[in-house]
Amino acid sequence: MTTIPLAADFPDQDEARWRTLAEAALKGASWDRLVARTADGAPIQPLYREPDFATADDPSGAPGQAPFVRGAHAQRDPYLPWQIRQLIEAPDVKTAHSEIMTDLERGVSSIEIGAGVAKSATDMKALLDGVLVDLAPVALDGGSVEAAQWLAAALKDVGAATAPPAFNIDPVGALMRDGVLGDGAMKAATTFAQAQRVVFPHATWFRADGRPVHEAGGSEAQEIAAALSSGIAALRALTDAGFPVDEAGRAILFTVAVGPDILIEAAKLRALRLTWARVMEASGAKPEARAAQIHAVTSRRMMTRHDAWTNMLRATAAAFGAAVGAADAITVLPLTDALGLPTPFSRRIARNTQLVLMEESHLGHVIDPAGGAWFVEKLTRDLAEEAWKEMQGIEAQGGIVAALANGVVQHEVELIRQKRQKAFATRRESVTGVTDFPLLGTQLPATAGARPSSPPKPGALTPIRWAEPFETLRDKGEAARAQVFFATLGPLAEFSARSNFAKNLFAVGGVEALGNEDVHADCLALVEAFHKRGAKVAALCGSDARYASDAVTVAEELKAAGALWIVYAGKPADEALLRAAGVDQFVFAGQDALEALRTLHASLGIK
Repeated sequence: MTTIPLAADFPDQDEARWRTLAEAALKGASWDRLVARTADGAPIQPLYREPDFATADDPSGAPGQAPFVRGAHAQRDPYLPWQIRQLIEAPDVKTAHSEIMTDLERGVSSIEIGAGVAKSATDMKALLDGVLVDLAPVALDGGSVEAAQWLAAALKDVGAATAPPAFNIDPVGALMRDGVLGDGAMKAATTFAQAQRVVFPHATWFRADGRPVHEAGGSEAQEIAAALSSGIAALRALTDAGFPVDEAGRAILFTVAVGPDILIEAAKLRALRLTWARVMEASGAKPEARAAQIHAVTSRRMMTRHDAWTNMLRATAAAFGAAVGAADAITVLPLTDALGLPTPFSRRIARNTQLVLMEESHLGHVIDPAGGAWFVEKLTRDLAEEAWKEMQGIEAQGGIVAALANGVVQHEVELIRQKRQKAFATRRESVTGVTDFPLLGTQLPATAGARPSSPPKPGALTPIRWAEPFETLRDKGEAARAQVFFATLGPLAEFSARSNFAKNLFAVGGVEALGNEDVHADCLALVEAFHKRGAKVAALCGSDARYASDAVTVAEELKAAGALWIVYAGKPADEALLRAAGVDQFVFAGQDALEALRTLHASLGIK
């Protein structure tokens, strides 16, 4: 019988040996090649050790204790560790009510009524007809004071105890999204809260929303800072209105977006709790009142129109990160979010994603599951420190409202967005199914109709999607049925690497590859194949050695045969010589793929 040794039976290894092996694999390249960075520039090392995190004054605390880094509760509910909160967006009350009842019957534990779904107090009452509001908390998205009044009236009409509602009045969020702050909006919100606090003693009145910064392309620290400054504005408004600081802190709900990087998003939520606890401490709150209530919503900027099925994986990873980061409520947006309003199928997938994570993966059974991982602990601290600096910069402007009014927040977000967009354009960052591995000719999933949209507003943070510029090119290419003939040089083993690269790149722009695996006996056979295909654009693909011997001749023959545009896959050894032979464009890894595809589109007559 073969004995399998346990870990203790393996020889001891040390960091020095690991570094020796890593440096050998780098083959002389800089060690920095192994160091990744967050959008804020915080380093992500390839190896973390206890000294990278451990300090004598670790402020993390225990679960359920200030500063609540490890979660707001010492023990999570084993049956419902977080609220499964579903967003209701249907454009008419009847459909929206049907969606609410279906979601609640099939596992959702909280509902969020989208902005504009209810247009009157009557609508709100109809939406909640038959809802067991004592069991299912009701929240508003983009809550206005008027919508909050409708919700309060509807809940009172039920005549029974209700689960704490989230009125989510959000004047600062409206300013970030619309560029306009309503006259007296903060005052009206606090007046409403004062009038209703006896009826709904555990409600959250204000939403401190970091999502507009995230969806506009901002970094993790910028999102935390915006949420913190929004929370500070709400805290001031409530305490100025006479709320005790402990009660005011508990009346604020923080909402953030979560993307597909599980550990970064978990660290972001932990960092938000750490920094908010520091704000509350400075405000004089008792330790037990310093916990941030966090609602996590899967990111819209990560979603794609093409290959939308992959959005299920993105949303699952995002929800996983939110659960690991101990969010109090999680909303998973449907896989078709970038296409339009969800169908019953896409809504079912959204809620079941959370049910699987909760009931089959048991994510809520462990307190702070990422805690103790030196990388997560260090990243939590790094994000908290950077977010605190960002928040101080906002407060130095006079607060979040003033910083938005003078454009400081928008400018800082734009700098990060442009940096990230460049990374996607050069494909240093990727979107599976869009910037990499696109599959042409696939049918888009069905939706329940278009989602209402409006043009960008002056002074607002404009939401973006990383995939959108690529999808625009792809739509144009597929609509034109664009094709490129692949002039492959030599045997398949020689040209396949560059052929596959070029095929993938062209497909990103909706351009089909013709004969990308065909082997040609000689130059004459290649030119004959070009004629038969009827293409006007050709792409040369081969090895460096084959390029040196054949590229000039083949390019000249293709031009003579009527090729209007010739693309060369790879970095040229002698660009001038190749251009003289008729090569018009060079495509290679690391270049601006968007610009390369626009150039290719122009050669194909696509506008």
